[in-house]
Amino acid sequence: MNETIGRENRALVLANGTPPPREVLAAARELAGLFVCADGGANAAMDLGERPDAIVGDLDSASPEVLAHFSGVPVIEERDTSRTDLEKAVEYVLGRGAFREVVVLGATRGRLDHVVGHLSLMLRFLPRVRVVLEDGQVRAFVAHGDLRLDLPAGATVSFFAVGEPVHGVTTENLLYPLSGATLRMGSQDSVSNMVEKSPAWIRHSGGLLLVFEVRMA
Repeated sequence: MNETIGRENRALVLANGTPPPREVLAAARELAGLFVCADGGANAAMDLGERPDAIVGDLDSASPEVLAHFSGVPVIEERDTSRTDLEKAVEYVLGRGAFREVVVLGATRGRLDHVVGHLSLMLRFLPRVRVVLEDGQVRAFVAHGDLRLDLPAGATVSFFAVGEPVHGVTTENLLYPLSGATLRMGSQDSVSNMVEKSPAWIRHSGGLLLVFEVRMA
């Protein structure tokens, strides 16, 4: 990434999707100053041996046994059906401090509509905080400025224009270079590019890029 974010400015949200591996959740927890479960994410937290700082949502998925297990943890019940539990959890995080990044684990469960919904969520919160989706293999986020990639040589990176075309895209230290390119959804993007040397850079003159950092083959 192009900025250093400390533990005090990073929050972790565990959603009610496919649970991450135990070691992925534990590592993310160590890097986050606040850990919130979005409703049924609390079930996975108990199974994986991690205790959240709060549980937020409409509570139609978190089991009574899990809520009893986490006795003493604040439970914020919000029945507003116009917002997802994940959105409610992110809003809760933003009400608790000056967080600059919210890492979301457990956000997928094989449904494409949820994937698109998560992209909408990242865009919705972008003016206030960077929402990062992770699953142990891939890290996805929206970038709105020059982006520094502190990834090891051989790491895979894909990036796409979101909404309006992104002009003047120029890369450094990527295997397949771009120089002043225009990325446009449905026309040109950069899929499975590769870091040749760290740090790599993606520079552009304006617009939004959806970036995927692939951590494992």
